[in-house]
Amino acid sequence: MTVRNGIVYLMALWLLVGCHNDDDAFTDEQPVAEIATLNIDVVLPATIQQQWHNATSWALENIAKAQQKQSRRVKLNLRYHDEDTADLDELAYSLTHPQKDEDSCHAIIGPYHSYNAQTFLSHAAQSRLPVVMPTCTSAELQRINAHNDYAWFLTESDITQCEIMVSTARALMDSDIALIFSPDTYGKSFADWFAYYAVEQGMHIAGGVTSYEKGDDLTAFLNAILYDAKGKRVRVLVALSDASDYKSVCDQIQIASEGQDIILRPLCADTSYDLQVLSTDGFDSFDIGVTPFASMHYGFTQSYYGHFLQSPINGEAQMYDALTIIALGAALRQASPDHCTLDDELITTPDLTDYMRAVVSSYQGVNTQWDAAGLGTAFNELQNGRPIDISGASGPLYFDVETYTKVLNTTYMIWKFVLENRLINSDPFSRVQPLLYLSTEGANGEASTTSIWMLEKLAQQAFDEFYGAHSLPPVTDHWAVLISPSTTWSNYRHQADVFAMYQLLRHYGYDDDHIVLIVEDNLAHSPANKDFPGQIFVERSSDPNLWDVLVNEDVRQGAVVDYHFSDLRPEDVGDILMGRQSSRLPHVIHPDSTSNVFLFWSGHGNMKEGPLWGNEDAKEGFGNERIKEIVSQMNDANMYRRMMLAVETCYSGQWGEVLDGQPDVLVLTSANAIESSKADVFDQQLGVYLSNAFTRTFRSKLSWSGITLYNLYRELYKTTTGSHVTIYNHQQYGSVYTETMNDYFPFLMIEDE
Repeated sequence: MTVRNGIVYLMALWLLVGCHNDDDAFTDEQPVAEIATLNIDVVLPATIQQQWHNATSWALENIAKAQQKQSRRVKLNLRYHDEDTADLDELAYSLTHPQKDEDSCHAIIGPYHSYNAQTFLSHAAQSRLPVVMPTCTSAELQRINAHNDYAWFLTESDITQCEIMVSTARALMDSDIALIFSPDTYGKSFADWFAYYAVEQGMHIAGGVTSYEKGDDLTAFLNAILYDAKGKRVRVLVALSDASDYKSVCDQIQIASEGQDIILRPLCADTSYDLQVLSTDGFDSFDIGVTPFASMHYGFTQSYYGHFLQSPINGEAQMYDALTIIALGAALRQASPDHCTLDDELITTPDLTDYMRAVVSSYQGVNTQWDAAGLGTAFNELQNGRPIDISGASGPLYFDVETYTKVLNTTYMIWKFVLENRLINSDPFSRVQPLLYLSTEGANGEASTTSIWMLEKLAQQAFDEFYGAHSLPPVTDHWAVLISPSTTWSNYRHQADVFAMYQLLRHYGYDDDHIVLIVEDNLAHSPANKDFPGQIFVERSSDPNLWDVLVNEDVRQGAVVDYHFSDLRPEDVGDILMGRQSSRLPHVIHPDSTSNVFLFWSGHGNMKEGPLWGNEDAKEGFGNERIKEIVSQMNDANMYRRMMLAVETCYSGQWGEVLDGQPDVLVLTSANAIESSKADVFDQQLGVYLSNAFTRTFRSKLSWSGITLYNLYRELYKTTTGSHVTIYNHQQYGSVYTETMNDYFPFLMIEDE
C-alpha cells in the first residue's frame, strides 16, 4: 500500500470508528406510525448503474439507519431504466405521465448524459416532477433550464471545468494551448468557452480547435499545432463524451510529438476519469485529467475507501446527494403536508420539488452531514419543523438563490494517470495520483479557481489616446443596412435584435428611405408564436420599476422590411451597399463622400468562415474576403465619409481582422476571431432567447448622449459574457476617447439614466 493510500485508509478507518457509536444510537427502534414510499426512477446507462451501485446502496442504507428512531419514515423505491434504450422519448413520457397512481414516478434521477437531459426536462415541465441530474454539465442545458425549479443540477456546468482546465495549463507553464472536443452537447460547452478563457489567461491558441468523432485522423490538426506553436510545449485540452475515444486521441497526440522540438501533452476532461480509461493496459500517452469530485473536507472519499476498499468514481458523490435530498424533501412533506416556507414565503399546496428546495435553501439551521449520524440529525430536525444546513457527500450544498436547484460550488480534482502504479485490490483508480483539489470559492481547504486566476476580464483592449488627424468633410446624410441571416424560431434573437436596431434608428432620426432592412420576417406569425401572435420582443419584464430601451415593446410594429433574407444572394449585399439598383434590388443605399454608413449584422458564424450566410447549419459563409472587397470598393468610389460595422456573431472578429487598414472604417464585434458569441435573454414562456448581450447593451447605452466609442466599448465589454467585445481598425479611424456614436445616431437625446 502506498503512503498516500495508507493515509487515506487510516482516515477512513478513523471516520468509521468515530461514526460507530452514533450508529448504535439508532438500534433502539420506535414503533412506526407512517412510512411514505417514493418511486424513484433512475435513468442511467447500464454500465453506470453498475459503477454507481456502491454509492446508491450506501445512501439507501444510511437513509434507513438515520430514521430508525423516527415515527414517520421515508423509503425510496428505486426502479432502474437503461438510458441507452432505443426510444428515450417514450420512456420519458411514460415516467412523467403515469397511468396508475400506485405506479407513479415521484422523482427521476438522471440521465447521465447532457444530450439526453432535455428530453426528460421537457416532459416533466407540466407536472414539475423533480429531475435530479448528478452529471449533466452542459452549459447551454443549464442555462436554458436556469429558471425551471424542477430541473436539479448537482454539478456545476462545464464552463467552470473549462476554466479550470485552461488555468491548469497556465499553471503548468505551458505557453500554447489547443482543444479537441466532441461535436455534441457535451463538447459544445468546451468549444464555446475555450477561446474566451485562453484569451483571459494570455495563452496563445496554437492551431485552433477541432472536433473529433470515433476513428478520425488528427494528423493534419496536430501538425497545424506544431507549425503554429510559439513555445516549446503545447497543452492539448481533450473533452470527449465517449471515454473509449481517449486512448486513440492521446496516442495520436503522443505520436505527433515524437521527434519534434515541440512537446504536445494532453489535458483530459472529466469523462476520462472512467474505468475504460484507467483499466487500459499500455495506455502511457495519457498525462493529466480534471474531474468533479467529492470535497475532501467532508470525508466521503476517505470513508468510501474504508467501506469499499476502492475510490469513488465521477458522479457517485452527486448520486448519493441526489438520494438524500429527495428523502429529506419527502420527510419535510411528511411533517408539513400542506405547506412549506422558502425564503420566508409561504408556499401552499407545494410539490415534492418545493419541499426539496426548502430543505437546501436554509443556511441558518443546524449543520448536518451526509453520513448516517448526520442524516439522523437532519431527519429529526425536519420532523420537528426546524430548518437544516446540509452538507452533502460532494461538499457544501450551496444552490442558486432563485430556484435552489442548481449547485454553485463543485470540487474538482486535478489528477495524473500513473500506469506504473501497482493495482491495489484490482482497483484501477489506484493508478490515479491526485495533484490538487479546486473549487470555485476555494471552500474547505481546496484551492480557489479565482485565486489561481483573478476572475475578472483581464484582456481589455488598450488604446492610444490619438491616432493622428483626420481631415473629414462635414457629414450630410446617414445610411444604414441591417441584416439577419437567420430564419428559424430557435434563432429568434437574431431577427429580434435586427428589428430592435431598426426601431432605434427610426427613433434617432432615420427615415425608411435611408434604412435597408433585410430579415426573413417569419417569426411574428409563426405557429410557434402562439402566445404573442404578430409581435416580437427583445426583452419582457413584469417589473414596473425596470426601465430599459424597448422592454415590453413590440419591435416588429411598424417595421418596413425591404428584403426577405431567403430572397437574396450574398453578392446582393455588395450591390445594396454600393448603390447598384435593379428590378431585383429596388431599395439600395446611395452614400457619397459626405455620408456615414452603419452596417449591423446579427446571426451565426463559424471558426473557418466567420459570419454565416444562413442559420447555424448554413453550408455557406458570407465570406471574409467578400466583405473586404465590398468595403475596399466603397472606399475607392468615395462612397462613405465614415463607416461602422457592428457584428453580433460567433467569430465576428474575423471581419475586423480582414478590414484592418481600411481608411475611416471601424469594426465593433461581439467576439474576437477565435471566440463564439453567447445568447443572453432567455424567455421561459416563448422558450427561446430574445436577444444577445452585445446588442442589448449597445441599444441601451445609446441613450447616453454623446457616448464615446471608448465608453460604449467599456459597457459592452463589462456586460457581454463569454466573449471579448473588440474594436478593430481604430488606428485608421480616430481617437476612441473623443469620437462618439453621434456619427451614426445623429439625433441622440439627453435622457435620464
